[in-house]
Amino acid sequence: MGQLPPHLELQRSRVSCNKDAPIHIESIQYSGAYASMGIDNSSGLDRFSNNFRVEVVRLNEDDMELDMIVIDAAIANSLRRILIAELPTMAIEKVLIAKKTSIIQDEVLAHRLGLVPIRVDPRLFDYLSENDQPNEKNTIVFKLHVQCKRGDKNI
Repeated sequence: MGQLPPHLELQRSRVSCNKDAPIHIESIQYSGAYASMGIDNSSGLDRFSNNFRVEVVRLNEDDMELDMIVIDAAIANSLRRILIAELPTMAIEKVLIAKKTSIIQDEVLAHRLGLVPIRVDPRLFDYLSENDQPNEKNTIVFKLHVQCKRGDKNI
């Protein structure tokens, strides 16, 4: 089998991942892509284990951007989802609304609050099971008091 020029090989095999643009596909992965040039583009375990590599593009406290080289975009996306699922996180689970006069439904507001990321280390807390009572070691309590009066600037 023939070899692709280096710029085409890089285009054929590069997948970039970061949190803002989860999968940036620059790869051409179907097996007949370069058949007219005499190049076998099929995937296999040998090719993957010999050629796969990860290049860290950027790494800081909050973000990690990396390039996965010689990998199918679907597999790269699977790895990205596994990494995200393994990060310990905390989120708002129960919302008690005492008085609300806005047009947004309670369920929609509670769901949106649950999507807000909470910057706290979950390892500092105990897991709250069904039989446990909420306390300072297993619960975070937030209170939101907002009032909008006619004529005020929108908040």
